[in-house]
Amino acid sequence: MTSNDQKKQSNGSAGVRAEARGAVAKGEDIRDTVRDLVIRVLSRQPLTRDSIEAVSTAVLEGAAAGAPESNLETARAFAEATEGVDAALARAVQASQLAIEEAAGRADEFTAKDLTQAARDLGDIENLLQDVVTALAKGGSAASREIATDLARHLERTGTDTARAVQQALHTGQAAAASAHLPRPADVSLGARTGLATLAAIGSGILAGLSEGLAPDREAPSAVEPKDEEKT
Repeated sequence: MTSNDQKKQSNGSAGVRAEARGAVAKGEDIRDTVRDLVIRVLSRQPLTRDSIEAVSTAVLEGAAAGAPESNLETARAFAEATEGVDAALARAVQASQLAIEEAAGRADEFTAKDLTQAARDLGDIENLLQDVVTALAKGGSAASREIATDLARHLERTGTDTARAVQQALHTGQAAAASAHLPRPADVSLGARTGLATLAAIGSGILAGLSEGLAPDREAPSAVEPKDEEKT
């Protein structure tokens, strides 16, 4: 990664963290504000697993930094921010599902392997939010670690909107694949990702379209690029 890429990634992450921190510090409509922030940032970059993880991490890091000092208020604010991320990721899953369905009708541009790999990548998002919260539980102060740990356990017990959206998307995708006589994801080895960058771009465009009514006058921070070691 070049120095310009590193600067762009740093600026993007910093902007997302700052806006998330401000939203939580303000303490009003945390869930919806965080949801809108995540959706707008994701709609401006390819909708991949790594980009979703990078944005979710930056947002929750900012939320943790902006939470009040009181443990009770911190827990409430962080939980609301996490709910906002969850709602945004569920919408991103819906956009990815629609992108796959659109690509399925464009056999001249996308192969069966592209579609099944995209479905596999979609499945990787199922537990992403819980993984991000668990990772955050390993850092910060003792109080913040305890809050994040409790929240991760709660997500494990109750599940997330993201996971439920993924299961619905995979169910729909399997039915479409069967009717089109495409191989199931389990039958396809990990291979070349031909066309997936375009598929990810389609997903981000659909996400933007799904969310046109969300605070259109507010500019989102720059896109957050995943770190080199996170890229495949």
